[in-house]
Amino acid sequence: MSRLSRSMRAASLAALCSAALALSLPVSAQRWGRVRTGATFGNVFGGVTHVRGGEAFGPRGVAGRRSYTATAADGSVVHQGGRYAYGAHGGSYHAGNRYDRNPDGSAVASRASYGRTANGGVYGSEGSYARSADGSVSGSRQAGASGPRGDYYASSSTAGGVTTRNTTVTAANGHSYHGQTTYTRGQGVTHSGGCADAGGNPVACGH
Repeated sequence: MSRLSRSMRAASLAALCSAALALSLPVSAQRWGRVRTGATFGNVFGGVTHVRGGEAFGPRGVAGRRSYTATAADGSVVHQGGRYAYGAHGGSYHAGNRYDRNPDGSAVASRASYGRTANGGVYGSEGSYARSADGSVSGSRQAGASGPRGDYYASSSTAGGVTTRNTTVTAANGHSYHGQTTYTRGQGVTHSGGCADAGGNPVACGH
């Protein structure tokens, strides 16, 4: 798969160079518009490579995306993509993902995103999952956000038919909630949680 990945990256650079030239002007000079580019062609691994890219810009900001996917005769697949956006008032967003499938059916996937709001809040998430050739799945994910009204954090993991999710929310006044939800295949869902004041003392949720 590594040779396939290297070949795909080289093809992506070649196919997207025209878009890079078109996007070299600052947004203020371009005022508004849209650029798209892409290509589909056979590769040396007996499969097909797809490359796509584009950007749109205007008074409210700029947004774009790019991706490439390559297949091989042995059933292998590699995909990688990304998106981004910048708002006129300071907000921003970035996201990327990757997927690799092997000839035996096993696969791995990952995704990450992060951003900032115009009023200074920040958020982000990342996760990865793997599927073995026998179909079993494992993985984990984390996500968080912080802003004037408080903080949020959540994490989850999956393995052996058990998925566990932990969530913590903290308000601006220091009061917090923590909960855990667990799903076990064949047994169902269980949940526990509670709230605390700014000093860490247990309190009734909703107060």
